[in-house]
Amino acid sequence: MNYQNQMYKGILLRLIKRNYVGRLAMRYTLNNTNQNVWIPKKHLLDDGTIIPNENLDYIFRKSQRQLHLAGCTDPIVGIKRKT
Repeated sequence: MNYQNQMYKGILLRLIKRNYVGRLAMRYTLNNTNQNVWIPKKHLLDDGTIIPNENLDYIFRKSQRQLHLAGCTDPIVGIKRKT
């Protein structure tokens, strides 16, 4: 499993260590905080690495509050406006 830091449009993501057998998504922390988001496995490789050039904007649009609490206050194109 890839527990290293990964970036998506300036958001730091890290896979949480847990058993994902039988799950349809994997859980990632945002900016090394307690805030987290579930990313469906269809956007990931088998080891949890985000597929290059994959569009995850819809996932982060639904988690605006988590992004704000994780310290992402600057605008991100396609995801959020400045808060």
